[in-house]
Amino acid sequence: MKLFTQSAIAAAALSLIAGSAFAQANTSSVTTNGSATLVQPIKLTQTGSLAFGRLVRPDTGAGTATLSTAGALSVDGGVVALAGATVSHPVYTVAGEGGQAVTTTLPASFNLVNGATTIPVTLTSTTLPTVLDGTLGGAGAATFAVGGSFPISATSPTGAYTGSFAVTVAYN
Repeated sequence: MKLFTQSAIAAAALSLIAGSAFAQANTSSVTTNGSATLVQPIKLTQTGSLAFGRLVRPDTGAGTATLSTAGALSVDGGVVALAGATVSHPVYTVAGEGGQAVTTTLPASFNLVNGATTIPVTLTSTTLPTVLDGTLGGAGAATFAVGGSFPISATSPTGAYTGSFAVTVAYN
């Protein structure tokens, strides 16, 4: 019986060794590489605001106040721009990693509000940036400007109108 037990243990050990050798001969592996590209944070800054100054509504009918992307104010239809009032347009600078694609979002319009009265302002812009200048590993930048226009009628309530809009930029 002792001999039978020793023989069984030896056979089991041999089958484990043979099974391990067989499993090793039937394996496959690959080496996988990893990588990452780090870029500078993206930053949007603004100088100026969308300020149309002080305007006189027309006596009759309706007109328009337009602030160009270069900052020039023009009026028509009996609207009068008063001299000495602050007129400005926003200029935005996008800074980040050179050569990187970006998406810039600007709404088509926003509202100027005075109490219960709302005036829609249509926004315009210079070409919105899609790629920052420069190359990977260095700083990049792009700029754009915004202007707008809105209607003013003889029945538009007088008073100070304010509003705001969001501009965003993100890497693609």
